[in-house]
Amino acid sequence: HVLHMTATPIPRTLSLTAYGDLDTTTLRELPAGRRPIKTWHVGEEKRDGAYRFIRDRLREGRQAFVVCSLVSTSEKAQAKAATAEAERLAAGELRDFEVEVLHGQMPAAEKSAAMARFASGEADVLVATTVIEVGIDVPNATVMLIEDADRYGLSQLHQLRGRIGRGEHESHCILFAEAGSERAAERLRA
Repeated sequence: HVLHMTATPIPRTLSLTAYGDLDTTTLRELPAGRRPIKTWHVGEEKRDGAYRFIRDRLREGRQAFVVCSLVSTSEKAQAKAATAEAERLAAGELRDFEVEVLHGQMPAAEKSAAMARFASGEADVLVATTVIEVGIDVPNATVMLIEDADRYGLSQLHQLRGRIGRGEHESHCILFAEAGSERAAERLRA
């Protein structure tokens, strides 16, 4: 007997379900005390409002993730980079808060230290790549802003969004993406 479990619709599990000889069970309720995550797909014209919303949550004592698809800027890929975005936010929209950066190219000790500062509440905002996709549990983190959300698959967006909504506070996921990528955002909200 084999039991396959997944919290998100990862391709392997979906394939096993569709083409394998498996029975499925779906758990549709959230763990006790958790609330559904509100998800929005927004355009650039909403960016100022999104950062205002994040600042309001931070002033309430909550924490936030900002997810970027690149570690550093690239001439080949037109996307936000975690290192540059962390610097920009720390000097700009989120200058009144502690901004930390985390990405997979950092030495292990630096990654651990950055995550520890965020988990302890010493850092208010964690600007990261998808290195945070699994294994992160910070119940006080209630906002996630995902840059270039159209660069991710639906499963990865579910995994990322799963980093918030882990506590008793209302949580929000803000997706910035190219126009025309609304269908993925609609499926994520469902």
